[in-house]
Amino acid sequence: MRTPVILVGVDGSAESRAALHWAMEEAAHRAARVEAVLAYQREPVVVPAVPMGLNPYGEMPQRHPARELHEAVQQVRATMPHPPEVAECVVVGDAADHLTEASKHAELLVIGTRGRGAVREFLSHGVAANCLRHAECPVVVIPPTASR
Repeated sequence: MRTPVILVGVDGSAESRAALHWAMEEAAHRAARVEAVLAYQREPVVVPAVPMGLNPYGEMPQRHPARELHEAVQQVRATMPHPPEVAECVVVGDAADHLTEASKHAELLVIGTRGRGAVREFLSHGVAANCLRHAECPVVVIPPTASR
């Protein structure tokens, strides 16, 4: 028998942490496992050609997506008495594309939203809108008020 999977998108925001918390609580009720996915775009590395090796932009901070995801998972786990295990997955590319593809093997997809704009605008743009349109499993959208 296959263990049900609850897939959750994480981007480091308070809204995605609220979605992760909801997914982890739901997993406990369903005896499911949680897969947390953080998708990011590779940032181009540009080294300006300047004399004497000086970088006019200073040191560019390095992003560590796996660390960001792990820290978000640990923060949420610390708020729960008996948190389920969470599989952490970092992917490069568009979040909506990766989440909708992964939804093929999930029982449920959970995402947070910042809820900017009117409902019509929300439904026509963004990760949540794309997931609502294209996911192959039910989608739970956690509103911004849940992260407060």
